[in-house]
Amino acid sequence: MQPFLHGRLQSLERLLARASEVLAKYNRLDLDLAPALTGFLDDAIATQRALQRGPAENELLALKAQFVAAEHGVHPVTLERATGHRRELVRGVALRVLQQSAEQLRNDIARDRQRLDEASVQLRPIVLLAFRQGLITSRTRRPMSNARLETLWRDLLREPDVALAARQLAMQLSLHDILLLLADLVDASQQISA
Repeated sequence: MQPFLHGRLQSLERLLARASEVLAKYNRLDLDLAPALTGFLDDAIATQRALQRGPAENELLALKAQFVAAEHGVHPVTLERATGHRRELVRGVALRVLQQSAEQLRNDIARDRQRLDEASVQLRPIVLLAFRQGLITSRTRRPMSNARLETLWRDLLREPDVALAARQLAMQLSLHDILLLLADLVDASQQISA
């Protein structure tokens, strides 16, 4: 079963916004940086676990372990006890942890957006054919209901001219992602023809 990319994107974008908030605390030299970073990492780990993304969860757990080690006065790379400037060690590790986790989130977001964009490109000719075949009319000014979108998608899967392309798309994305993309394209097409 394919993951629901729109939902995952919302979760990852929320985490990225939270990472930005923690980075702002770092930049302001806020004293509550450590609990804010720990809270962000805990949230990110739980989110990745809920999304069933084991490798991403593991990477975040490793980053958290590095930060915890620094908080306890142990350099996470050399594993030697820090003798002085412990606060600088903690802040340095915090910055590295924030940078790496934010980079992971940005890459994941970009990858998911790219998949949705590619699917949208694949869906455009299918929608145009649906207009040509009369499966969609340009007279409707209001958005299609979810039930109507599902019926349209089932009809497109049976339509001989596009069945193969529609089935290929169905193997790449979840039904909910397809319906959201389909709704966007149908709405855009109807506004153009209005």
